[in-house]
Amino acid sequence: MKKRASFRAPAMAAILFLLSGLSGALAQTIPAEVVNLFNKADAEISGFYSHSGPIARDVRANDFFRPRIAVPDCEEAGRLKDMVRISGGEPVDMPSEGCSVMDLRLSAVDWDGAAMPDGWVRAENEYSILVFKTVATWNMPFVGESELSRLLDNGLRRLPFGITSFEELTRKARTYRRAVELMDGIFTIDTHSDLPDDYEKGRSVGTRTLSQSGVPRMDEGRLDSQILISFLWQGPTDDASSRLAVERNLARIAEIKKDVAKYPHLCGIATTPAEARALNAEGKKAFLVALENGYGIGNDLGNIKRMRDLGVVYITLCHFSDNAICNTSSNRGGDPTKGLTEYGKQVVKEMNRQGIMIDLSHPSAQTFWDCVNLSEAPVICSHSGAKAIYGHDRGLDDRQLKALAGNGGVIQVYTVPDFLCRSSATIDDFMSHFNHCVEVAGPEHVGIGSDFDGGGGVIGCNGVNDLVNVTVKMLEHGYTPDQIKGFWGGNFLRVMEEVQSKACRD
Repeated sequence: MKKRASFRAPAMAAILFLLSGLSGALAQTIPAEVVNLFNKADAEISGFYSHSGPIARDVRANDFFRPRIAVPDCEEAGRLKDMVRISGGEPVDMPSEGCSVMDLRLSAVDWDGAAMPDGWVRAENEYSILVFKTVATWNMPFVGESELSRLLDNGLRRLPFGITSFEELTRKARTYRRAVELMDGIFTIDTHSDLPDDYEKGRSVGTRTLSQSGVPRMDEGRLDSQILISFLWQGPTDDASSRLAVERNLARIAEIKKDVAKYPHLCGIATTPAEARALNAEGKKAFLVALENGYGIGNDLGNIKRMRDLGVVYITLCHFSDNAICNTSSNRGGDPTKGLTEYGKQVVKEMNRQGIMIDLSHPSAQTFWDCVNLSEAPVICSHSGAKAIYGHDRGLDDRQLKALAGNGGVIQVYTVPDFLCRSSATIDDFMSHFNHCVEVAGPEHVGIGSDFDGGGGVIGCNGVNDLVNVTVKMLEHGYTPDQIKGFWGGNFLRVMEEVQSKACRD
């Protein structure tokens, strides 16, 4: 069984002190019966909005797991620091100049958000408020007309979430608790993270800073597994350049394994669904490896076996440019009506033979159809969307979604704003794509491939620590626990098992 996060109930005085940040001034005459509601021991509500919540690990032994929230040097600094600590974060002193998110980011100090004088926590263009975490940790049903409820309602109406009353907040918090409990009982996987792309900048699977991914955030977001990407930009396809691309790919895979190996008590590398589940049973995160851009296998089919031997579970055939395998969907490529090359057809057959999943997230529409018709195993789209919702070339049209389902494959929906609708996309925009994919392809053929650290992240889901919020949305949209289990890993792992079982490798 996976480890559960423990929610620590703050003291009554601290809660009321925190609530004062919403109203501007706390009424001193709160009825005793209301105080008793705050102090009930059987907490019905647990956790809301995962941006800065407590985590499962011992923060005394692993201080880097605590979310670092910047607190500007201002009159409210003391109150803001208390709010941060109550919510399980670590306050970080920052200069007062500007007190803006941009000023804090330009300061080049590692931080996960900024606590502002108005009581909000801001992380780039994402907003949360620490009172959500505190309120949701306690059993606080609607208290009727009282001074406290009026204070809360007035404060909530000022927030940008569409929650306007304390009653609505408690209902939302109960849904969050259901989402947490559901994710604690299933195996969850995000199928596309570009965390390794900036190892040289200090990213690591074992730390929380600088990345949208990694173990600390996975703990908060109830994520058990993530696929780490060895990515290559497209270059010349002559033999010398292709050999260099293979070397770069092999070096990056080695870096991924070295990084994961630094934290043997937290995580490990898996190459099959069974290995991933075994790590989960030990209370560890499971990382898998995939290759984005078939440029990394060069012009030698023998490199596909090398990838399989190194544990690569899928290969995205191309990226934003055409390569020796196929044409891209991107405008940066050539003719999007062209598909697999003759070499590409051999690559598809060899990937089938070696048991490596064929990822069609970036190739052209014609490449998609060529692969669906040629492959003897299901194909995947590890991070894609619905073209019917937003007509970006990275999306699949309805005909493709139906064909993917007929092939037995799966589409993993991304969180990339520019591919969802616009630069200010929200979690609801993500859900519009997700719901459409479910409606057209069926619930057995949809999952989540965030593309975090590679352009992914929307308001309300800006890192793997916020993935619980996706489950909240799934529940609000009426999906069943069994369907959600499929979305969070069951569907993808079913395809992975089938592809690997069909292999007839040497």
